[in-house]
Amino acid sequence: MEKYKPAGFWIRFLANIIDGILIYIIGAIIAILINDERFFSSPGNEANTWYSSPSEDISNLIYVVVFIIVFTASKYKGSPGKLACRIQVLNVEMTQISMLKSIGRFFAYFLSALPLGIGFLMAGWNEEKKGLHDIICSTRVVYRI
Repeated sequence: MEKYKPAGFWIRFLANIIDGILIYIIGAIIAILINDERFFSSPGNEANTWYSSPSEDISNLIYVVVFIIVFTASKYKGSPGKLACRIQVLNVEMTQISMLKSIGRFFAYFLSALPLGIGFLMAGWNEEKKGLHDIICSTRVVYRI
């Protein structure tokens, strides 16, 4: 069996930054196509800032469904940001995860975010470089071989 090196906090953080940039570009393209001026306005410029623009809603849905859930459970084993950083999400048996596990992993992100993102930071200080969501779902984020 091949030996995989666990991916730590900072490389995973970089992958999320790349995903964020890509999803912003997708949102901007959608905003241009549907003439959504609110997407490009500064926060606080409008009387009611509680509501997101339609382009933001669409790009957030694309991010969750496609980038986080579908890409992770596909043959790519990770989002475009993870692909760019040469890391992947696997089961503890080092095999591709299922769609159901990918969905569960997404919902476990909410637990990792509470309180103060400590569940994500755990990937920086435990030996196996696992975040709380990885522990809950029995997954690993490792470098590609």
